[in-house]
Amino acid sequence: MTGITKLKAWADSERVSDFYRQHKKAIIYFCSAFLPMAVMLFVWRLMQMYPFGANSLMAVDFGQQYISFFAYLKNTLLSGDWSGFFYSFTKSIGGEMIGVVGYYLLSPFNIIYILTPVKYFPLAVFLTIWLRYGAIGLSFVHLLIRRYRGLSDKVWLVPLMAMAYALSGMLVSYQMNVIFYDAMWMLPLVILYLEETLDGGRIYAYILALALAMLFQFYFGVMICIFIALYACYYMSPKLGGPGVLKERLQAFFYPLFKVVGASVLAITSVFALLYPLYLNLASSKGQVGTALSFSWSLQINPLDILSKLVIGSFDNNSWPSGPSLPNIYVGGLALIGFLLYFLYARTSFCRKVSAGLVSLIFFVSFINEFASKLWHMGQNPAGFFFRFSWLLSFFMVLLAYQFFKDHKPLSVKPLAAGLILIAGTVYYVGSNDFTYIAKSQPELVTAFFQTYRELVTVLLSFVFASLAYCFWTVFRGSKQKQYTAVAVSAVLLPVTLYLLAEGYLMTQLTLTAAIWLSVLLIIYFNLEKTAYLFIGAITVFELGWNAYLSQSTLGYADAYKFTDAVLSVGKVTDTVQAESDAGFYRIGSTFAYSRTIPTFVSYPGLSTFSSTIETSTQRLFSYLGDSGVNASTMYLNGTALTDALYGVRYYMDVKDYTNEDVQKYPQRWYYSKLTERKDLASAYTNLVYEDDRYLVYENPDVLSVAFGTNQATTGIKFGLNNAASNQNFLLQQMAGTTENYFESFDFATVETDNMEAVTDENGQTVYNRLDRNKPGIIRYKLVPKSNYTYYFFTPFGVTNANKDLSVLLNGKWYNNQKSFDQRQLWQITDDTEGQESVIEFQFTADSVNMTGAQLVRANKEAIKKVMAERQKQSLAVDKWTNTKIEGSVTITDDSDMMMTTIPYSDGWHVQVDGKSVATQEVWESLIAFPITSGKHTVKMTFRPPGLYAGIAISLISIASILTLRWYDKKADKQP
Repeated sequence: MTGITKLKAWADSERVSDFYRQHKKAIIYFCSAFLPMAVMLFVWRLMQMYPFGANSLMAVDFGQQYISFFAYLKNTLLSGDWSGFFYSFTKSIGGEMIGVVGYYLLSPFNIIYILTPVKYFPLAVFLTIWLRYGAIGLSFVHLLIRRYRGLSDKVWLVPLMAMAYALSGMLVSYQMNVIFYDAMWMLPLVILYLEETLDGGRIYAYILALALAMLFQFYFGVMICIFIALYACYYMSPKLGGPGVLKERLQAFFYPLFKVVGASVLAITSVFALLYPLYLNLASSKGQVGTALSFSWSLQINPLDILSKLVIGSFDNNSWPSGPSLPNIYVGGLALIGFLLYFLYARTSFCRKVSAGLVSLIFFVSFINEFASKLWHMGQNPAGFFFRFSWLLSFFMVLLAYQFFKDHKPLSVKPLAAGLILIAGTVYYVGSNDFTYIAKSQPELVTAFFQTYRELVTVLLSFVFASLAYCFWTVFRGSKQKQYTAVAVSAVLLPVTLYLLAEGYLMTQLTLTAAIWLSVLLIIYFNLEKTAYLFIGAITVFELGWNAYLSQSTLGYADAYKFTDAVLSVGKVTDTVQAESDAGFYRIGSTFAYSRTIPTFVSYPGLSTFSSTIETSTQRLFSYLGDSGVNASTMYLNGTALTDALYGVRYYMDVKDYTNEDVQKYPQRWYYSKLTERKDLASAYTNLVYEDDRYLVYENPDVLSVAFGTNQATTGIKFGLNNAASNQNFLLQQMAGTTENYFESFDFATVETDNMEAVTDENGQTVYNRLDRNKPGIIRYKLVPKSNYTYYFFTPFGVTNANKDLSVLLNGKWYNNQKSFDQRQLWQITDDTEGQESVIEFQFTADSVNMTGAQLVRANKEAIKKVMAERQKQSLAVDKWTNTKIEGSVTITDDSDMMMTTIPYSDGWHVQVDGKSVATQEVWESLIAFPITSGKHTVKMTFRPPGLYAGIAISLISIASILTLRWYDKKADKQP
């Protein structure tokens, strides 16, 4: 019976072997794609992420930006009105969308959002991230198999290297920026066809791969182009050291490079229909932000601190917002050790090793030098998520590591000793410095367990190390030196392990990392790769998975179910308002928001947005008028009677208060908190047009249209920074042609302090110092209005970006306005409360604060309404409007000679008055205006993306050139 069982087992084994031989390629492809997906599935299960728990994978920019743009893609595509891909009034007060499309929306994975109902978007988020991990592993294994004989030997290594790239540091750390991933799975394909082209192959596959990379994610596509230049030189470097005279070697080196340059130009220009208008859009938005590109020798980071990024879990929620932080180059111990040993023991040419070293050095210089870093980022410092090109170094490290492991020379004892010294030095440096993402000690649970079961753990560890020593002794029977070395290492590691465990350092990130490095190094030194591949695979899966868990577990994630409720409930409100509105053109304000991009998500003309492609001029206008316009976003929170009318804010959404009983009864609802205090809503927005159990919508019919007649004095205004009250007052004076003060500023008559001492510094500014650092410092500003005007607090410079150290109360209740900004704002305090005291109180935990410039501003709302009423008579009556077209009529009955619009200026807008084109001009450094005359006129405004036709023409020429070259090549192939 035993013999029959063994025979059956043997037969089964043979069948398994036959199946593996027949399907080896498919199995390796599957394993390489699924292994990172399986690891991330397990990680997310531990983190209770959707669908295993309530936490959605949306974090940071994903929840604040991307998800809204994915919904916009779905809504615009299915609506049939594709003009929204060119322009949209859901982007702040209006903005070009070609940048949004090119930056966020061209991934093939976004098809999932188009097909998925909005209520199931959390599932789409999960799938689009999860499947991308598989795509990255799949494309990398394709590169290894096609170019590096991945199926010929050490096949087990291929999925591990694919996983090392797919789960490398930047990928798992910046997962919230899922739009980056399309470049990461395209890169191996680009490199594959680049190598084939450099080897003398045809250029067409390379052209297609690079064109798609630029199309899917042009920003990272630019980084790929820079890397291509470096990689091509690295790949061709053996030609410089080959046989022949210098001229022949130079020709052999440069000719393929020139070929790649030409092919790259064709690839990029073939998608110029998108890239050129996209470039023009970004030049007016992202391109205007940041300091000039100037060279400096100074270091932006401590180079040695990069060592901390090689440690497991070297990322947390403090690592990405402020900076420059450090590059995320973690690739795991196997790839890291292989990368370092490549330069000494890989079986490749000396020239290639030198060039690989130069490429690595360029990356290192780019990390430490700001000028070099900016070159990778299109001339700018990123706004958070620093060193976005670090994934390219991770790719390069893993690829070189594979080449080392694939075929390397035996190691001597010198690299072992050097490796031990490097490991010890790294552990010492990282351990002696403070990094927020690296804990100094192991989890307390582990230490407590050891202290309780010290004897049992000691016996078990002794057995483990003795077994390892015996195994190594058996394996190394032919070498006494290796036998004794193995036994000595095991003997030393046992007491070291017990000591570290007792002291609380064994299971730390740093210790685990060092142990893995040491294990990999010893396995390579003892040439145990064939016998220990299961162990290598296990520790690689563990460390990459543990790194992913530690890197992602500190971030804040949106509740999947509450997110769905937040967007669907608001969408129901805005859809109803828009369907029932009989107004021409209008915008909708709100006292609350899930994110600044909700207008884009649920498709209504709002005033807030958050996008890397928002026009800088729009942000500047918001700041000029006392609102929030900074950090690639606008928020309409501090509206006045003037700005409401000016922007055409006809409707204002408000949210009802909720109780604890509501929260318990509806636990999956999103409960909004107000972001602004609009005390004047009741007097300005008098018509209730919508109400349900959660939301209210009010209407103010006395607002301006999208365009209105005014004079050249108004359009010629130059606003001043940090001068919102004066800017609005001067604007009204110019409109009305008077010197009346509509906004007036005063110093507060009563200022009280607790635990604060006011001093005057050398510049004559008022600084408050906290006396007792164990208690907050308090400053109270009191006023008793002498009229029924609207009163505002004009924020001083000292509270800008003070959100963490500042709490604000108004009349004893928490004040809801946004407290983080870069320019001074107008916070509404009270309205129509003559004779009633109001108190605004600041509580600081900072040691000192500069409150110079804090002022009381009062606005004569009735006088403002009169000015707006006169402008309303000259407003454009909009008959119909879409994203890219506005048509209507206006009757100018006064001396207005300019039509002022609240549409951000762009060369793409074209205006016709009475069927004749008129010139447009930029006014207030932001908006469009055009000339008008007295009488009745028809007005038609149309938009087309600047550079669209030129881009299409260039693309057509490029594609025609590619097809012509292809035709000649086919013709040449047919000739005998």
